[in-house]
Parts: sequence; structure tokens; C-alpha cells
Amino acid sequence: MAKIATIEAAQKQAEVRRVEHLPVPALANAKRPKWLLVASGKGGSGKTSTSLNLSVCAAHDGLRVAMVDLDRQATLSRWYERRPDDAPALTLWHGPMSDAARALSDIDGLPDIDLVVVDTPPGLDDHPDASRLLVARADFVLVPTTPGTADIDSVVEWMKFLKRERANASFLLNKVQRAHTRYRTAKLRLNRSGALCPVDVRLLDDIEATHDHGVGVIEIRKSRGAEDFTAVWDYIKQQLGMADQ
Repeated sequence: MAKIATIEAAQKQAEVRRVEHLPVPALANAKRPKWLLVASGKGGSGKTSTSLNLSVCAAHDGLRVAMVDLDRQATLSRWYERRPDDAPALTLWHGPMSDAARALSDIDGLPDIDLVVVDTPPGLDDHPDASRLLVARADFVLVPTTPGTADIDSVVEWMKFLKRERANASFLLNKVQRAHTRYRTAKLRLNRSGALCPVDVRLLDDIEATHDHGVGVIEIRKSRGAEDFTAVWDYIKQQLGMADQ
């Protein structure tokens, strides 16, 4: 399974860590991959679950997928390490948000990548330059949020930034319980603030279980969450202009 990992040295230590890197020269006639940026300003909104599940959906569609983990917590990278050897292959690039420019250069230099899915850390306000760079490169920005008031407040402000940057973006309601009044209130508020993915993702145990086994929810037999992410992926394909691929 292809893997790229770049690991930031600790800021206050002279520790030297092993770096695995696959140097591939940029190809003049290579097809430009599509970039999907999964980003919001707050932790706990489901960015990593969304990133890994959409990556798996794309891989099962026959696309060659590279995942970029820019979160210091490395949750996506740990999921990747658990991925079964016989699962559809994915490529991983891991490094700090401050290395976003390097991620862009490295991934765009790889041959035969169709889609890049970028998982971002919370606190994007702390990385304005890197955030702008990623938004400018992204073909689509997906903004996951729970129905909670604090999360909605955060992503509404983030969407204002995305609009100023002229990004193609939409909200994704995540971890929802559809019978709750909070869910309906959240949908109304998000619709007033920007585009909203017509499909939401429910709060389900099998979606959380994907982190335990290195799989996507569509790879779990009889998973109820599979239909949620399959539908979200169908929407994303349309936004990326990849529906016919």
C-alpha cells in the first residue's frame, strides 16, 4: 500500500525522526487531481470520519485516492495504519498544517492520483496562510458540523471566510439525530448561511467503529451508515465534476 509520511520535528526538541518520503518528479502532462478539502474551525465536528469514509467510497468507485492528514493528533494516520492489507489501496501524506505547501507540491507530483482528500486540524484561524493556500487549491470545500450551537456558530463564520475567498463549498450536517428539534433548527440556520449538502450523516455506532478497524463504513456488513456516506459521496462527485468517472 502506497504511503507518504512527513513528520514534523518537535518544536522544542532536537529529536530526529525517521521520515518516509516518496520523491516523484512532477509530470508535465499528468492529469490534475481533484482536491476535496474537509475543513471547519472547530474540533469534534467529524472531519476525520468524513475524510476517511469519503476516501474509501472513492476508492471503491475505482479512483486512485491520496489522503492528506494535516492534524497533529494524526487520527487519520492511525486509522490508516489499521487498514487491512486486502482493502482498496489508499495513499497517505502526513505532516503539520505549516507544511501545507509541501503537501500540495508532493501530492501534485504523484502520477495517477484522481482525488486528494485533505483532513484539517481544528483552530484554522491559527494558520491563515496555510488555510488560504489549501482553499485556493481545493476544487470543493466540505464543512462538517454537528447540530450543536457552538459548532454552528463556528462553521457559519468559516463559511463567511470561504465566501470571501470565492470557494466552492457547502456544509455537511454530521452526527445528527433527525427526530430532534436541534437538528431542524441547525438545518434552517445553515441554509441561511450557505449551501448545505442535501444528505446528512446520522449519529451511529458503526460510523464510529470505522476508527477501530481501519475501514470505511461501506466496508462493514449491514452497516446503516453506509447509505449516508454513499449518498454524500454521490453529492461530492457532482460538485467535483467526477460523476461520470
